[in-house]
Amino acid sequence: MDPDRLRTGELIAAISAVALLIIMFAFSWYGLEDAPAGTGGLNAWESYGFIDIILFVTIVVAIGLAIATAMAQTVALPVAASAVTAGLGILSTLLILFRIIATPDLGGEFAGVDFEIETSVQVGAFLGLIAAAGIAYGGWRAMQEEGTSFGREADRARGEGEPPPPPPPTSRGPAA
Repeated sequence: MDPDRLRTGELIAAISAVALLIIMFAFSWYGLEDAPAGTGGLNAWESYGFIDIILFVTIVVAIGLAIATAMAQTVALPVAASAVTAGLGILSTLLILFRIIATPDLGGEFAGVDFEIETSVQVGAFLGLIAAAGIAYGGWRAMQEEGTSFGREADRARGEGEPPPPPPPTSRGPAA
């Protein structure tokens, strides 16, 4: 495993993915409006029904891209792994942004009575948004460093056009 093989985009995506994983567990994303002071809030795992799974898949793909590159492994995918990372990062960013604008509904029914609990956005949702945007940017930057684009990858997935050019060699100068 050679971490020097990682390009800047892959490194940004991996670090952002680790940050998002920590933020999903450690920070409150939503608070309960009429809850007594000090009762805390809900993290991403407690407040989302399906979005948390999308976020976790995004994390796994971003970290997997970095590990595969560091181990000098090539993965036979119909599209570049960096494009998958960028696409999932964009999707995750949009889903979190949507849930910041339209907070999750924590209502339900108990003993035949409908109830709704109002929620407020907490700092974790904004940190998660920044981390997801970091994954999207890192994936996009990795695509640029590989010399590919979403259009080229779409053509490649359909079997049209020519395969993308090989990535440029990674050369990192001495640390300053």
